[in-house]
Amino acid sequence: MAKKIIISFFILIYVLGQAANLQAQDKQELDSTWNDWNFRISPFFWLIGFEGTIYRPPSLTNYPEPPPRYEIDVGFKDIKNSIKFALMLAGKFQSKHMVAQFNFSSLILESEAITPLELVLQDNIVRLNYFGGDVGIGYRAIKRPKIEFEPILGLKFVAFKIGLSTNALGNIQVNGERSKTWVDPVVGANVIYRPIKKLEFWGYGDIGPAWINNQYTYQVMASANYRFTKLFLLSIGYRYYSVEFPKKEAIYNGIIKGWVIRCSFQF
Repeated sequence: MAKKIIISFFILIYVLGQAANLQAQDKQELDSTWNDWNFRISPFFWLIGFEGTIYRPPSLTNYPEPPPRYEIDVGFKDIKNSIKFALMLAGKFQSKHMVAQFNFSSLILESEAITPLELVLQDNIVRLNYFGGDVGIGYRAIKRPKIEFEPILGLKFVAFKIGLSTNALGNIQVNGERSKTWVDPVVGANVIYRPIKKLEFWGYGDIGPAWINNQYTYQVMASANYRFTKLFLLSIGYRYYSVEFPKKEAIYNGIIKGWVIRCSFQF
């Protein structure tokens, strides 16, 4: 009798162990279906702010040269009423081993400016155009259910244009404008951590190209993403973008930063 009880006990342990193993496998397969996508499209809005220096604002014909630089420190609440245009979009493709991604944002600000010539010049309007982003290709070096790591190689592009229009003596229209575009190689990485099925934490950083001309740009982005369904997720995060170019060519050097609100569709 005792022998039969012992054998029955071990059989029961084996059956329970197999059931637990199958349940764990089913759970892992169920969780993996939430990550079984190839394309992700993400419209977003960046609550952008600027902290840095504008170099050599556009000069006006037959008028004194403006100061060689302006220091600015404005947050989104300071410039939100000056936004004339904004378009921001990101996307990602992933296969079994590779990833490709892009991120771009465009912003046009237009506001009145008070200048040292305000007694002569009236209706001063400053227009600042910003267009920037990055594209990259990477390798899915780590792709576990809870954590992923993807080194990235790519290009980063930044374009600034600043213009000034004003009325001289109230009836003569005067304009000035400067623009500059940079395209640089970058190295970066994505890090993704999923503590539970519906929640993931994502971080991205890149830098380049300090090894070329001792001038470099870098950025760091981080967000928390909540998956409402397998096809839709909502994110909130923060982006910190530093640009530093040779002063003889730069229009703006400094920090571009702010909170990011993003919705994503994946399939």
